[in-house]
Amino acid sequence: MITKAQLLCKNIVLKVVQSMKRFPEAIFFYCATTLILIYMNHIAYNKATFDFLTRIAMILALGAVVFLCIRTFLERKHPVAIKTTIAIYASAIIGLFIYFFLLLDELNTVSVTRYTALSLSLYLLFTFIPYFRKKGSYELYVITLFTRFFITYLYSIVLFLGLAAIIYTIDTLFGVNIDGSLYYDIWLIVACAFAPAYFLAEIPGQQDSLYVENYSKVLRVLLLYIVMPILIIYTAVLYAFFVKILLSGEWPGGIVANLVLWYSIISTVVLFFIYPLRSKDNLVKHFISLFPKFIIIPLIMMFISLGIRINAYGITENRYFVLVAGLWVSGCMIYYIISKNITNIALSVSLALIMTLSVIGPWSSYSVSKYSQRARFEKILKENQMLAQDGSIIPSNALSSDEKETLTSILYYFEKNHELSELGLLPVDFQLEDTPKVLGFEPYMHGDYKYFGLHIGKGQVLIDINDYDFFYDIYPYRNGKDTDEGELDISYREREHYLKISSKAETVYEKNVADIAREIIDKNKGREELDVNEMLYTDENENIKVLYVFNHINGREENESVIVEYIDFKLFIKIK
Repeated sequence: MITKAQLLCKNIVLKVVQSMKRFPEAIFFYCATTLILIYMNHIAYNKATFDFLTRIAMILALGAVVFLCIRTFLERKHPVAIKTTIAIYASAIIGLFIYFFLLLDELNTVSVTRYTALSLSLYLLFTFIPYFRKKGSYELYVITLFTRFFITYLYSIVLFLGLAAIIYTIDTLFGVNIDGSLYYDIWLIVACAFAPAYFLAEIPGQQDSLYVENYSKVLRVLLLYIVMPILIIYTAVLYAFFVKILLSGEWPGGIVANLVLWYSIISTVVLFFIYPLRSKDNLVKHFISLFPKFIIIPLIMMFISLGIRINAYGITENRYFVLVAGLWVSGCMIYYIISKNITNIALSVSLALIMTLSVIGPWSSYSVSKYSQRARFEKILKENQMLAQDGSIIPSNALSSDEKETLTSILYYFEKNHELSELGLLPVDFQLEDTPKVLGFEPYMHGDYKYFGLHIGKGQVLIDINDYDFFYDIYPYRNGKDTDEGELDISYREREHYLKISSKAETVYEKNVADIAREIIDKNKGREELDVNEMLYTDENENIKVLYVFNHINGREENESVIVEYIDFKLFIKIK
């Protein structure tokens, strides 16, 4: 038993050392990312600091995949002159610095989606560099990576659970009082440092040959006997739904596009994965030949549904990505239908290229979406004679409720995803609260909500509680439960936010806590993190004095009403 454990540990160490020799830069970047995340786990929360550290962690993680691609490229071109290698490394580092300061200068919708798309594109690039313009089974290579990646993280989860169980047992039995943050530290080390190092050692080298006989039996059974039948049944359901549309003459809402898109993407992945089996299994051969033809009609349904949404509401980033993904899947299916000599690496190359182009340049999702929403905004203003000759806006309250809602939604879109200044037409330094003065009406969103959440920032000052006799913690989900605190009986109904304090069966204090929460919300509109003193509220009557310490206040703004949904607070009580 001990010998087997020693062999296992030795094997793990050898694999980690092997990956460090083959991909030293990537391992360094993964470990540096892990250290940043661990550091963030142990410092007090500050938005500016956390955003900065998050950006550093993101660029380090991006650096890992960049150098994976470089190392894989250099392996293929081996030997490479030292000057060329230095030039490539220097260009990569400079590129990462430029990306950090220009494209990741802040965390918002644009920077995060762009980062995600580019990261995925680079990982795809990493998979097809060894097989680009080279003979070999690219599909088997990807399947090998996928299988070993899955196994690696399965091992990692088991390793983490084992270490966590050991630490918990030591903490429980010996009373060591271990900080709970240690569990997250261990998970970061296992998932972000150990797992990548172990996985990279499992990547086939340039000299390794892959054969269909090495195809994972588990994956084969999963795809051929579970996933493929599910796809066939799902396709039949979509066709039945299409017949229903033809008979009823009513087109459904936008959910069709999302349902078909995910189904078609999964179908494309399945076709890619089973392609090496076509010569060994007639069922696979017929599926690859026929299924792409049957998926065309569901794709047409998706484009019609998406077209209706775009015509009504214009293009946004989400609709742009759905449209582009749909076009890519359609191209893949047409490729499978018409091509006699299918090269699946073309699917990965085209996907990486499309993802990159969708987040960079004047054709990107951001540029196209801003142009579309700006055009909708200008069209409504022109239709209502709200644009003067000099391009300034003439305020008007004569618009229909639908037009007001459309203009408001466009304003919210630019505020959330971009900058209001990018909308154009609006005055310099325009803010949403200027809408009545500039457009002539209050922001109007029928059936839409603007959510808010207030909380106490970390590292706050102490509270003086000398004047109070009792403490009571109103933790969530104790709806309607009472507590007997000696001479006091306290009842809080969370759903109604109703607090009642009784003494000797007589009510001495009652309050709708939501009313207090609304006062705090009104004083701190547009903010999220408050000081302790800003989350305090004192109330009293002839019988009792109460200090509220609010931890969290969450809710939504609906039209002009403030609806409080969740309150987490503590009470300090003094009987007079």
